[in-house]
Amino acid sequence: MPTIGGVAEWTGGAGVEHPGRTALGRAGFETASDVYERARPGYPDDGVAALAAQSAVGPGSRVLDVAAGTGKLTRQLLALGAVCVAVEPSASMRAVFRRVVPGAPVTAGTAEELPLATGSMDAVVVAQAFHWFDSPRALDDIARVLRPGGSLALIWNERDESDPVMAELVTISRWDRHQPYPLGMDFAPLIDASCRFGPVTRTRFPFVQVVDRTAVVEQVASRSYVQVLGETERAAFLSEVADFAARLPEPISLPYLTDLFTAAVAR
Repeated sequence: MPTIGGVAEWTGGAGVEHPGRTALGRAGFETASDVYERARPGYPDDGVAALAAQSAVGPGSRVLDVAAGTGKLTRQLLALGAVCVAVEPSASMRAVFRRVVPGAPVTAGTAEELPLATGSMDAVVVAQAFHWFDSPRALDDIARVLRPGGSLALIWNERDESDPVMAELVTISRWDRHQPYPLGMDFAPLIDASCRFGPVTRTRFPFVQVVDRTAVVEQVASRSYVQVLGETERAAFLSEVADFAARLPEPISLPYLTDLFTAAVAR
């Protein structure tokens, strides 16, 4: 099996327990959380509005953000008046979260063993992370912490590879070789297979992140498969990305398609 940084490369689908995928997901986000916070995009306003409408997230609603990272989505939901709590396995991510999202508590934990009471949440959201989970176990515990009628929302920013610049960046950064799930994957069958949720609604939203050359390099640097590289190998790899970015006129527009899946818990 191919390896990167001594960790087995994951090239299969999400929702399947696999030592290489699990190790890469955990090891790859233990460092560089400040870089992640600076370079990764948030979520488009229309996507967050749809998530809120489909999941009944609004003033006073109790929302759990699982694998919250540095709180990119959490802060957008707080702005809608939601009462948010976060679970994040990486100590490095939690440290940044506490600094940049002081309005929400964050605790250590995993999606498969959530440290929350049964029926305590109105909604559970997962941003840019569900593909790392053991989906049957995670969906079972997510259903447990939701109140009757509560909702699950999964959201991803996916690179729009129909754009020539993004397509070339994908190749140069080797994302096409190391992405943890297929581009445009339909996660509805995984949710349906759990038998814990009702029909899944899928919605997609285009948006563009405007960045400079430094942010292009830092986005690549923040990826899990890059973080597990040795220092020399990582520096050489990012130098190639920097050479590519240097050829782009600033500001640089990076197009994405935001993919949203929502479903209500079945009781």
